[in-house]
Amino acid sequence: MNIKLITFLIIFFGMINTVHAHGVDVTNQSVIVIADNSTGVMVKKLANEMGLNVSVYNFKSAADVEHQLEHALSDPNKRILAVAYQDTVNLFISENPSVSNRIFVSSANETDIKNGLMLLTDNTNSGFLLPFATGLLVGLMAGLGLGAFWTKRKNS
Repeated sequence: MNIKLITFLIIFFGMINTVHAHGVDVTNQSVIVIADNSTGVMVKKLANEMGLNVSVYNFKSAADVEHQLEHALSDPNKRILAVAYQDTVNLFISENPSVSNRIFVSSANETDIKNGLMLLTDNTNSGFLLPFATGLLVGLMAGLGLGAFWTKRKNS
């Protein structure tokens, strides 16, 4: 075979991202609620009444909940409220204290769920001013640099 083709294939396959054996995160939203069949409808109703954009997932087993919580380790933007499977979530938080400020546990009481939803959605809408200011600063610096280059070139 041609050495160029082999080299190209090695480089090409080396650049392909690996798929984690852990699995793909199907809950790609950054704010989610872990519920079960008995609490899911109530949580979704409360979130809609409060006007919050929260995804409520009904989990069937503690293993599924653990799997979802593991995704919070790698995604610093993911915030989770657990209304069901509290024992599993509390155990996970005790083993991984770095996520304790993003994973909250609530009882199935309406007042507790409302408080948990407020905790969950606090500080998630920080997002327009910082990117705008960063873009403005980058644009200003690039504009000054290009303007100086263009003026120097025009004067030469």
